[in-house]
Amino acid sequence: MDTVYDAKRPGRFVSGGGSSRMQPQAPRTNSVTASQARAARRREARRDEQAVAAWLRELAGRTR
Repeated sequence: MDTVYDAKRPGRFVSGGGSSRMQPQAPRTNSVTASQARAARRREARRDEQAVAAWLRELAGRTR
């Protein structure tokens, strides 16, 4: 029988006839924990605060 015909029939197994696209992939697991995400958000917020503080210091130092 033709392997394409066999692949289309339900309940048939064709060895070597399928492509890798047809293989189901396991879902990826999230490698970042909740505490790591919170820490990253805290670091980002701190960087933003420091950038604003530096900008305000720069503005305060300028003369009109």
